[in-house]
Amino acid sequence: MIVNWVKEDEELLEPYEWSNGDDIEIISTLSCFKVDQKTLHDFIYGCLHIFDQKLCQKVFAIGDGHYALAIETDDQGKLCYRSVFDFCDRDKMNKKIAALELSNIHYQMYDEGEMKEYGLTREERLKKQFIEQRIDELYMENYDDFLMLCRQLNIEDAQSIQKYNHLKNKIAKGYTFIHEILFYEFTKKEYKKGL
Repeated sequence: MIVNWVKEDEELLEPYEWSNGDDIEIISTLSCFKVDQKTLHDFIYGCLHIFDQKLCQKVFAIGDGHYALAIETDDQGKLCYRSVFDFCDRDKMNKKIAALELSNIHYQMYDEGEMKEYGLTREERLKKQFIEQRIDELYMENYDDFLMLCRQLNIEDAQSIQKYNHLKNKIAKGYTFIHEILFYEFTKKEYKKGL
């Protein structure tokens, strides 16, 4: 089976988004576990700590018979990496998992990532994540630059939290010229000096 590992707090990449430089690996054998939809959702979007000792420092597959993931954990049971399967292996894994009895995996979700925004290219999603992170950094660590950015975008709310929310709402959906302008501005030399 071919997988493309992403870190536990990163979006899963569908096979058509895979590219050179990704963490692609061929796995010859995997233990498989059938789980309910809530558990599968948590494994897709959550940062997890698994309490079952047999799943610590392991690579295994989980799914509900319709969708499956490869999972890698560390020796403490922390979900480190996850991946979808390539198109050739996807049906095979789903059929294998569908035939299994339902498993109960004991875990705790300590953080949840944002839902993947479909309709954007991988590059647009990565730029958008960078922009959102940079706005957060400016707001928390370089407030004068944050205020200057708000003025440039005609965001004139009275309170700083309102400015922050206004800016975040402005970039929440899709990928537009505002995103391109912000990406350009944040990668210019004067913004990099604060990093």
